[in-house]
Amino acid sequence: MEEIEVGPGKLLVKEGDRSGAAFLIAGGRVEVFRAVNGSKHRLAVLGPGEIAGEMGLLDNAPRSACIATMEPTRLVMISPDLVARQMKASPPLVRFVLRSLIRTLRSINGIPAPASDPMLDGDPIVSERTYKLLRRETYPAGRVIFRRGDEGHYAYLVQSGLVEVWKETLEDEVQVLAQVGPGGVFGEMALLRNANRAASVTAVEHTVCEVIPRHRFDELLRMAPTLIRQLVLTYIRRIETGL
Repeated sequence: MEEIEVGPGKLLVKEGDRSGAAFLIAGGRVEVFRAVNGSKHRLAVLGPGEIAGEMGLLDNAPRSACIATMEPTRLVMISPDLVARQMKASPPLVRFVLRSLIRTLRSINGIPAPASDPMLDGDPIVSERTYKLLRRETYPAGRVIFRRGDEGHYAYLVQSGLVEVWKETLEDEVQVLAQVGPGGVFGEMALLRNANRAASVTAVEHTVCEVIPRHRFDELLRMAPTLIRQLVLTYIRRIETGL
């Protein structure tokens, strides 16, 4: 991988451009920002050890923000081919969770997600070998699978049926956040951090799920290449801080 040195104020990435290389920051700082109504809206400041500009490589979308250096900065160039190889070398469930984290970050920052992702589409979410290590659960229509505030130790892969992700507002009204059907995963944040559930989930119809315990996902994450593991942990930190 090539290392370059860049002076302050250099625009590395322009919002809307086709995604190219990503950057591992070896020294210095960069800012990630969007132009909103003619004003600069800062999304994040990234420093040594962090990666910038990789999101479009992972979900095949145009650049969603600008990136510029804030001071003299050393950058290691990460090629699209390297990202693609490391993604393919990762367990399918890790790839799926990574995509889910990217969509969450885009939603937090008001950035539309691409309709599809050729790097991930068509993949089984869980390999045949991993399926044998999971537990299958069945939920009748109307069953609350977990509630907001519960401890989270499992994620759920929907095999059949439909669930609704929701929370109560301050006015005690139900706000539906999402519906998840066959092939979808919910509760995946429990695989990545020690935190209580942020929303409740109810089976809308008779639903069958594979239950994924945290320790199984940890085993899969350890099998992923270093770059992918680093991105998963980085995205969790950004989501927790709202960046």
